[in-house]
Amino acid sequence: MWNFESGTDDPLAWTASDAPIEGTVYAVTETANGPCAVGDGGTVLGRAGDGSWGVIVSDGPGAQGETLRAVAATDDGRRIWVSGTGGAMGYYDLERGHRVDCSRPDGMDVTFHALAVAGARGSEKLLLADGNGVVLPGTVDGERPAWDRRTVPADGTAITALAADESGCGYGVDGDGTVWQTTPSGWERIGIADAEGSLSAVAASGSTLVVGGGNGRFYDRTEGDGWTPYSAGDAGIECLDADGTTRLVGGESGLLRVRTRDAWRETDWNGEATIHGVLAGSPHVAVGENGLVLESTAD
Repeated sequence: MWNFESGTDDPLAWTASDAPIEGTVYAVTETANGPCAVGDGGTVLGRAGDGSWGVIVSDGPGAQGETLRAVAATDDGRRIWVSGTGGAMGYYDLERGHRVDCSRPDGMDVTFHALAVAGARGSEKLLLADGNGVVLPGTVDGERPAWDRRTVPADGTAITALAADESGCGYGVDGDGTVWQTTPSGWERIGIADAEGSLSAVAASGSTLVVGGGNGRFYDRTEGDGWTPYSAGDAGIECLDADGTTRLVGGESGLLRVRTRDAWRETDWNGEATIHGVLAGSPHVAVGENGLVLESTAD
């Protein structure tokens, strides 16, 4: 098992932002207008060009105050999809400035805690996962999604996180330490033979796939090669993101690690709040408990 370099040699400086939310922030994504995050009470936050954060939507896609657990943007960044409790699901169109409620898809009144989106606005492919092992695929041709048959890739074990790459391929991880990839006929298992414990996070970027979970372990696969293991200590991993040469890992007890160039390092963030979502972008963003929104800037 590979470990991080000793000491703190973080090329990024992390500072807390004044975001207008008191509850937990669960996920963050990049859009054409900048970073966007979601959390308790159905709050959708957006970051303006001047660095300030504001509320885009205050009460979820159905105006019911549903907690939002996942957010993902279309490939062109012009539409953001959200999902959460009580079957909440829908999108916010950045150009038109309005939300569309698509809640309780296929009659499912459950918590959707994982979401993946591929394709440009108006031609999306969607994946939604609940806590019972069901993944619901859908496609968009214009404004509304059409839902396909439900799938159960892990035989009832919950799919804990979803991601999609630029080619439209979907990925999922489950509580048994398995990594799944979509195929024309369903799903196939692509790892990890020696994973220990559950997996709870996945990120796909280009030819890179990163997954992680309990016991602070995560695995990196590039260009279809084997899985390279790393350890971030004992804290459970909650989220991952990858963008070019930069990768981020966040999790329990304030876990926040960064890789730039060829080395994983600790960061100068020294808080204890759980990090639920990370975004490798410009700036990098980490979100979590008690309205936490962190940003990084170059030293």
